[in-house]
Amino acid sequence: MKKTTKGALAIGAGVVLLIGGGGSLAVWNQSVGSEAGTLQAGNLALTAGQGTWTDAEGQAVDLASYRVVPGDTLTYSQPIGVVLEGDNLKAELTSTGVAESGFDSQNIEVSDPVLTTTAGDPVPATLSESGQFEASISFEFLSTTTGTDDTLSTHDFENVGFKLEQLDAGAAA
Repeated sequence: MKKTTKGALAIGAGVVLLIGGGGSLAVWNQSVGSEAGTLQAGNLALTAGQGTWTDAEGQAVDLASYRVVPGDTLTYSQPIGVVLEGDNLKAELTSTGVAESGFDSQNIEVSDPVLTTTAGDPVPATLSESGQFEASISFEFLSTTTGTDDTLSTHDFENVGFKLEQLDAGAAA
């Protein structure tokens, strides 16, 4: 057999395989566009105004000169602005920087933060809406303190603050 005959047979066999063997010389296809939109992230923000200390009678206290004694309760209050923008967004407000220092822990009690509306109504610790609130924590020098326990002790509130943290969607249900 001649070389040209062998080449023609090979080409013909290849064409037969393509056409008859499941291959195709042409395919149809089509695509369509989508208008899925734009996804936008939400926002979580916390702002704080000037805080103040008061005693149990609501009188202003200057920590630089005030000397606490057993039975005293002092409260720190601070205006807080909360921004929560997002579907299913829930957050919790906690206090920071209230760690005990020189006082014996059995003689003092530092509260968790308490949130109220500007009208004084209580707000749950788990927030789901933006708003203006008043955050406060209390320091109580327990009246059960005996003898001269904790005389000249100190408790550093220089780093007191508040933290707003998103809750896990599963935990926020």
